[in-house]
Amino acid sequence: MFPETLLNVQEVAEFLRVNATTVYTWARQGQLPAIKIGRRWRFRQSDLEMWLDQNRQDAQAGDHALSDSET
Repeated sequence: MFPETLLNVQEVAEFLRVNATTVYTWARQGQLPAIKIGRRWRFRQSDLEMWLDQNRQDAQAGDHALSDSET
């Protein structure tokens, strides 16, 4: 079994194209799947990919709900 790829805050910020401060905030608030190891945040790449897929699905569902209510 291969170890899971763990990313640091800066790598996640680059991956998501957001500021590192945003990554810290989302991790602290529980909005982003994260692991705290000591004083440092780490993120499983597979968790982030699932999180992105879920958020995309939620956004698409919201778009459909909006367009349904507009008709």
